[in-house]
Amino acid sequence: MEETMEERAEFVVEGERVALGPLRMDLVPLMRRWSNDLEVANANGWVVPWTLEAQRERLAGRTGPRFADFTVYDRSDQEPIGFSSLFEIDHRNGSASFGIFLGERRDRGLGTEATRLTLDWAFTVLGLHNVMLSVAGWNRRAIQTYAKAGFHELGRRREAGVTMGRRYDAVYMDILASDFQRAGGSVLAARRPLDD
Repeated sequence: MEETMEERAEFVVEGERVALGPLRMDLVPLMRRWSNDLEVANANGWVVPWTLEAQRERLAGRTGPRFADFTVYDRSDQEPIGFSSLFEIDHRNGSASFGIFLGERRDRGLGTEATRLTLDWAFTVLGLHNVMLSVAGWNRRAIQTYAKAGFHELGRRREAGVTMGRRYDAVYMDILASDFQRAGGSVLAARRPLDD
């Protein structure tokens, strides 16, 4: 029996416990469920209900050289558990913004590995120099995850966000390609073709 694209997970980057693959339209209902889960959405500052149509439009609009979006999979059973993104990619200056959204299996270290794999894509495949993110100041778990991956806090924007009726500081963090190499380096570098 031949597998259809919807039935098969396609990995483009594989780590020890996590793999990244392209975003898949057949996963839109699952992504919508994650986005509408109040606990998950609150942790990411997204407290707007998503319809299937809005989630499809969001996914369809994320194409071109300014985006690199991935489905995050747990390699133990190849189940999708979230997505990660490089966006606002500026190839001229070698910079981008980063985001990750885990809808399943949080608090297992999978987010740290997915972050590192996405950064590996940014620095090794795209040749970027600097990746930045913003995170809610109260989300210490996310801040620790980003620090483990090699991000450094570069500043705060005071009371810049509101979630569940409470104001919070936006924490800005960034990482350079050299920071990434010092924090453990690339799994993709070994796959680069050798110069002749």
